[in-house]
Amino acid sequence: MPAGWRTVALEGSTEEGFEGNGSWVHARDPRYAAQDAITIGCADVTRDDYPDPVAALEGNYTDGDGAPGVGLALDFADEAAAAAYWERYTAQVAACRTLDEPVRTALVEGLPGLVDRRTYPDGEWTEVGRRSRARVTLVILSDPGHRMSRAQARLLLDQLA
Repeated sequence: MPAGWRTVALEGSTEEGFEGNGSWVHARDPRYAAQDAITIGCADVTRDDYPDPVAALEGNYTDGDGAPGVGLALDFADEAAAAAYWERYTAQVAACRTLDEPVRTALVEGLPGLVDRRTYPDGEWTEVGRRSRARVTLVILSDPGHRMSRAQARLLLDQLA
């Protein structure tokens, strides 16, 4: 759980890609969840460029002001498949460093995983992610002004191990 955040159950809809179940966590179609995450828009990527996970769970967060956050756990058939997805995903995030639109990222170096600060036309976000064996876990939180500290990001990364 990110510090200062709480879980929230969403109703979901066909448009959102999931049906709510009264819990803060819900299953996603793993193929679509992986595609939604990796198609940031900074480099060309097709479904043939990465392996599909075998399962996906998504969880929703909100902070004290009602800002959204999303966690996504992708389970792959084996560690090699997870590593291949992770490599492609982190390359996608890195490709956003040189763009102004629609997404721009700044990588936070020197941490055991991925920490990036994103700027979208509609707001600023901080993402943390990690691959552990056959699982890739990503958490992206609304973060106006990119206030999440390096220490806070590290604490969150440690929870993903």
